[in-house]
Amino acid sequence: MELGLGIDIGSACTDAVMVDLEERRMLAWNKGPTTPNDLVEGVADSVSALLLRHRFDPRQVKLVGLSTTLATDSILESRGGRVGLIGIGWEHDDAPSLGAERWAFVKGGHDSKGQVLDSLDETALREAVSIMAGEVEAFVVSSKFSVCQPDHEDRAREVVREMTKKPVVAAHELSGELSVMKRSAAAVLNARLLPVIANLLDRIEAVLKGLHIQAKVIVLKGDGSAMPIKEARVGPVQAVLSGPAASLMGGTRLTGLDNCLVVDIGGTSTDIAYFDGGFPRISCEGADVARWHTKVKSIDSTTVALGGDSEILSDVHGNLRIGPGRVLPLALAGERSTKLIRMIMERRRVDFLVTARSPEGLTGRPLQVYRKVEELGLCDEDRVRDALPDLYLVKEKVGKLVLSGHLLRTGLTPTDIFNLEGSYHIGNLEASRAGVEHYLEGTRTTPEAYCARIMHRLAGRLAEEVVRKVVAEEVGDLPADQVVDGLIRLMAGERSSSSFHVMLRLDRPIVGVGGPARLLIPSLRDFLGADVVIPDGGQAASAVGAVCGRVYDTVTTRIQPLNDGQFQLLTPFGDAQDFCRLEDAIATAKEFARLHVWGKVNRTGAKKIALREDVREVHFRDQTGMEHLNWIEVTARASGEEHY
Repeated sequence: MELGLGIDIGSACTDAVMVDLEERRMLAWNKGPTTPNDLVEGVADSVSALLLRHRFDPRQVKLVGLSTTLATDSILESRGGRVGLIGIGWEHDDAPSLGAERWAFVKGGHDSKGQVLDSLDETALREAVSIMAGEVEAFVVSSKFSVCQPDHEDRAREVVREMTKKPVVAAHELSGELSVMKRSAAAVLNARLLPVIANLLDRIEAVLKGLHIQAKVIVLKGDGSAMPIKEARVGPVQAVLSGPAASLMGGTRLTGLDNCLVVDIGGTSTDIAYFDGGFPRISCEGADVARWHTKVKSIDSTTVALGGDSEILSDVHGNLRIGPGRVLPLALAGERSTKLIRMIMERRRVDFLVTARSPEGLTGRPLQVYRKVEELGLCDEDRVRDALPDLYLVKEKVGKLVLSGHLLRTGLTPTDIFNLEGSYHIGNLEASRAGVEHYLEGTRTTPEAYCARIMHRLAGRLAEEVVRKVVAEEVGDLPADQVVDGLIRLMAGERSSSSFHVMLRLDRPIVGVGGPARLLIPSLRDFLGADVVIPDGGQAASAVGAVCGRVYDTVTTRIQPLNDGQFQLLTPFGDAQDFCRLEDAIATAKEFARLHVWGKVNRTGAKKIALREDVREVHFRDQTGMEHLNWIEVTARASGEEHY
């Protein structure tokens, strides 16, 4: 039997699964804690436990798939190497906003038809590289309209490599975005991540070697496709959102359903995505993380702040709110500190502080506050303030440390409710009970009734978010409006009208994955009348998606109307062709795109290649409000089973 090992490094857990590669069937899985100070330690522990417990022969492992939140976390935490940006044929007044530490602009570049605007100024290029070389760890070269003609970027990359031997990112290879500023910012972000991801991949390969696993290693991208580890080293930004993508892909692989709506309920959030014919729907705008517009293709998933760690708040009037804040469940906090239950009873509160990750990068007063919380252990803001009498604005500094993820608050969560419901047992059950009793103090509500009410509300919230996703797919983004919210609740079945009934009928089943899925997803049968599938092993769907990811390739061509009534077809490689009839331009674009993606996927050795085409019109409105055709995008996608 030939085995595949899937590894998912999440924010809370590191999962390892073993699958039969021939049948694409999961054989066993292991879930262990993520070790934030050293991610590879958690990987080694989880994989070792899987191999030992189930007596798998490491020599039979032929493919290793990896998904991780590291790229996303590194962006959020502003980690990474120093980058030098070389702009060719353009300038920008606010160059620091593009993210590079050093920058220079030289003559060159092309127009939208791939024609040379100015010769590349190699003398100025070499001078700029010479100045930056000792101050940066990687370079980005970004030329005007390089997506139409990349010659100047290619030459600039050769010069930088010749002079420095340092990594160079060519912007056109990372994003098809026409805006040179947006494309440059995405390329800078990629260059920043190079040393972070390279270090992780080097150490994971060392762990696998130490476990006698000699196998091909792939990394899942944010669009659900797989890339070789060599490609991940030079294009790490493509791994942004690979964690959510892995879970969503795992849902389809575990069920074998090609047309479905996958709902992944995690600790922090819930992701919802459509799959058509085995292909996930892809975001046209690309993944956005914090202030970074990555322009990297990602699965078009809706992320909702609803998960096992969502904060539950209620008052004496019976008002109940779930999320959007994330806290450490009381059950897990009680496992870390035996004094939690007593503190809840004495302080009449459940929100205490704990350290969440290493203080790397902290200095001055924020570091002082962090160290004090570390010293005190479980504590509240008042205790920290009393312990630091000479420090002003302690509360504000604590808030910023929570926002940055260095500190975490404790609180009552769905995880605690699942504990008390007997659905599963995590951590300290009595700590969960103490949290519920705190909120019920002074009321006649029983803990059983309170838990039942929260379970019903959780299911209702989930149904509402599914309805929002379904409706938004048809009509576009929904406004924040009370009337819209009321209609959504009617369609979700949580609210009923005396005069009419609204029923939603989906054209596909809902697949639920993630730890809480089996507790909440079945309720969607009642709320929405939907077919629901909860696969075995859905708790480790992300690791399954990592190793059972498919090889994808996508290409998009543009057809733009010309002033003389003709149409021009532009490819990403600088080719242009004029047509008298739009139908002929579209047919040629489809044929080109089909052949290109099929050829690229076929050359990887992938099996069972499938094709999909999409045509999208992009319009604009003039000053009078009249709508006009801006351009037409013809996109082809090919998908095949990974070769090993």
